Amino acid sequence: MSDTAAPPWKRLREKASRLRWSLAADLFDVFVREVRPEDARFEAPAGYAFRYGEAEDVLACEEHHTELDPRDREHGALRLGAGHRVVLGQHEGLTVFSMWVNPRHLNVPGHLKRKLNETQAFIYKAYTSPDHRGRKLYQAGMAFVLADLAARGQRELVGYAHVKKQASRAGLARLNFSSAGTYRAIGLRPNERIFPSRTLNKRFPERVPRSGVGWE
Repeated sequence: MSDTAAPPWKRLREKASRLRWSLAADLFDVFVREVRPEDARFEAPAGYAFRYGEAEDVLACEEHHTELDPRDREHGALRLGAGHRVVLGQHEGLTVFSMWVNPRHLNVPGHLKRKLNETQAFIYKAYTSPDHRGRKLYQAGMAFVLADLAARGQRELVGYAHVKKQASRAGLARLNFSSAGTYRAIGLRPNERIFPSRTLNKRFPERVPRSGVGWE
């Protein structure tokens, strides 16, 4: 049956459902964690190895284990060329965890973009293979980045999470991240209006114009 042949009540319900899913009223926390001397010691979970990846590693990732489809893998290689880094968690040589590091910006595409100083780094787009969840790989990935920042003499790691993303927030809490402020995304996706808190604006005051690419 075509959409136009459906009863009016059914068409109205379907339109209301589409509107409900496109309407955003989301709240996010931006978290920060000071780099400490003890962070320099990193030990991967038993059976796993962590390292930074190269473009060829990203292009070889399997979508089931990393959520990176062909377009994402191509963009990932471009991010690396622009100075981003990618953390890979591997099990028996297979990449089962990935997380990206932006050294210049707190950048949540479509939401906000703020400049970092030279002592900070921003983590984003973390994903654990469905076959390897429950083994604290997200926590291990963040600890790996903290160890690297400690070796580089950098001072702060920045991340973010939706208020309902309990798994991400639990990993951040276990490593003693604290909130640096919040922002709300309100409106129709993908054109929401963004309302940062005063605390967030004070902590990350320098807004950066978007250039239209997602690997800045």
